[in-house]
Order: sequence, then structure tokens, then C-alpha cells
Amino acid sequence: MTTPGKSRRMRQMFNADTGIMLCIPIDHGMQVGAIDGLSDPDRLIGEIADGGADSIIVNPGLMRRYHKQLERIPSVILRMDQTTMWRTGGPFGYETTYTRLVSDVNAAVQLGAEAVITYLFTCNLDPAEETRCFEINGEISKQCEANGIVHVVEAMAANGGHARADDPEVVLMNCRIASELGADIVKTDWCGAEGIAKVVQNSLAPIAIAGGGKSGSLDELTDVVRAGVDSGARGFMFGRNTFQRSDVRKTVQALRDTIVSGSR
Repeated sequence: MTTPGKSRRMRQMFNADTGIMLCIPIDHGMQVGAIDGLSDPDRLIGEIADGGADSIIVNPGLMRRYHKQLERIPSVILRMDQTTMWRTGGPFGYETTYTRLVSDVNAAVQLGAEAVITYLFTCNLDPAEETRCFEINGEISKQCEANGIVHVVEAMAANGGHARADDPEVVLMNCRIASELGADIVKTDWCGAEGIAKVVQNSLAPIAIAGGGKSGSLDELTDVVRAGVDSGARGFMFGRNTFQRSDVRKTVQALRDTIVSGSR
């Protein structure tokens, strides 16, 4: 049963007019270090707020340092874990994905977050690493229930594993598993309009689409948002595809406007 605290926080995360959440993740620094677009968090958070985002994903260190600026955004999602997933195959990575817990829900409560987020990677070459993700999610889910905090699960196929992240059947499997584990919101990869429609139909929790790496034009990005809205997605979590563009505020505004027009 959803607690009153969790219900109130969920309502705060989704836009009151559209029922859809536009979230901008800027939690990449704890996963890969310094990347383009994240060198000035104070300015970036301001541009995201000015663009009209409903939510933002941050790491504990960033939230402690920029909590006053973050008050301009309706809801904050705090990252609970760290992974080598995004370094797989690179000079500082490993052959497979490793993930570990680095915070807990008590910290999220103290910092004032509305939600927390954890990874759920499947199809890893090492079954023990998939098991570790399940253990992390089970523990955080229990903590969220005890504290009335929203739990977002980022469910994806592991880099260096034996499945493609954009395979509709893999996305379907991962989202159903994540929602069965108790996720309040599931973040996952775009797998086409038809694939996402099937995922939405079979998930027990609202589906939010991940943006992936910066690619294509802004028009192409808004096309994905429009197709996602039509397919029943309840959220869009676009990080690098937003903060690595030349005008962050304009990009966030365009995404928000697309959601508004698509939800009418």
C-alpha cells in the first residue's frame, strides 16, 4: 500500500497539468567523472529550473553543495548507487559492469529529496553482479517503504553483457521485473514507440524514458518525446541530450512544450 508520504511526493514529481514528469539527470559525475556540460552546476541547475523541469537527478555531494539552487525545481531524485557501467569498454573501464551502494534513504530524507534512484542491470556476463543489483534494489525498496520516499528504478541491460539495451523484449522483461520488485517509477531505454507501448501495458509502475547520449537534432529529440507520450510514457529523463546542448534552457523548454502539446 502506498503511504501518505510517498503519495504526496509522487504527486509533486509529476506535472499537475499534464500528469507527465520532465526530469533532467545530472548525476553522471559520480559514474564517469568530469564530462562536458557539468563544469558549472550552479549555472546549469538555474537553466534547468528556468526551462521548467519538474525534477532533477543528483548525487549526494552535489545536493549538499547546491541545495539552495535545487529548491527552484519542484522535486529532487537522489542517486543511491555508483556503477562502472558507463566506463565499460573504455580506457578506465572493465569488461563487465560492477555496481555498489554508496548512500541510503536516511541521507535522502535528511537532504530533503522526494525520491531516490537505483540501477537494476540485467543480462550481465557475471550473474553475481546481476544478483548484487537485485540485493541493492531490495534493500533500498524496504528503506523507501519505511520512510515514505519514492523509489525510481533504472532498469537496463548491462554494458558488456549478453543483451542489447534497446531490444524491446529485454526492455519489457527489465521493466516488469523492476515493477515487481516494488519500483514506484521505472526509468528505461527507448525501444521504439511500439516497444514502449507494450512495456507501459505490462509494467506495474509508470514508465520514464531515458535519453541516452547526446545525439541528433532538437527536433529529433522532441519527436521521441511526442512518440513516447503517444505510447503512454509518464516521464522523460533526458540528461546529456539536454545539458550538453548549446542552450540548456531552450532545450528543456522545448521538451516541456512538446509534452504539453502531446498530452492534450
